[in-house]
Amino acid sequence: MSSILTGINTGVIRHGKQFTALALKINQQHEQLLLLIPALPLRDLFICFEYRLHLQSLRNAKDKATFKKRQEIATAQMHKHIPSLIQSELQEAGLHQCITKIEPNNKRKNELQLTMTLQGGNTLSLLIDDAQIALFVSAISHAINNAGMHTLSLRLSSLLDFLPLYDATIKNNGELEYDSYPHPAWKLALFSETLALVYHYADEHGEQQAYGTVIKTRLRSEMKETQAIAQRLLAFSPRLKKLEGKKCQTSVFTLASGTEYVPREHCLRALHALWQKSGKSIP
Repeated sequence: MSSILTGINTGVIRHGKQFTALALKINQQHEQLLLLIPALPLRDLFICFEYRLHLQSLRNAKDKATFKKRQEIATAQMHKHIPSLIQSELQEAGLHQCITKIEPNNKRKNELQLTMTLQGGNTLSLLIDDAQIALFVSAISHAINNAGMHTLSLRLSSLLDFLPLYDATIKNNGELEYDSYPHPAWKLALFSETLALVYHYADEHGEQQAYGTVIKTRLRSEMKETQAIAQRLLAFSPRLKKLEGKKCQTSVFTLASGTEYVPREHCLRALHALWQKSGKSIP
């Protein structure tokens, strides 16, 4: 059974200058809980929130006005029930309070239900009203920035609107040397478009080189925002990171629409075809 969230407090646990976990103190109807959320589950939490915020943006003007009033009421109530978070609690926190996996249920109309798996295998379920999400995101971001971890904050915020599936070095003979990034079904279902991207650039010897990637997002290839994602991808992928600072020609192709799984062979063939097509236009 899920408990309804009534208030939160946040802090950061770190080892030296390195982020260890977000400390999340929550008020529920009948209890308080302290949870520790390391970087990867924290990113998944932000992905869940980003999707619900995306759904909010699709509301019509009348519904948005109604929702804004509900959000103001929810925010005021949350501020009344902020649980205390003291240093000794953080020092005494144990591994049994550490979240290892987060999985959302997005079938509820106005609420996000989260199932959180703790280290050791126990689970807990939390209901978050959509009207509470903006404050939730703000509280987490505030804690991270207050801890001086602006790089972590920027990294988290820049990796929420796409999922990398494959990235590849495309050799001059057309062979692909690639890495794959598996994701759970719930995460793939949040994104409706599968895009192939190819980066062409000339190396220091003037030889043409190419790299490619396949991602899921909510943008189609013709949308200008895809170029911003193409740049942010360079910071995510060790394979693509070597392109940072290089002048590239980037080609994008929508290879599938819908939340269904796209087979690996389909993705890699599409990447190869885009490389062939876009390479012909390189002078």
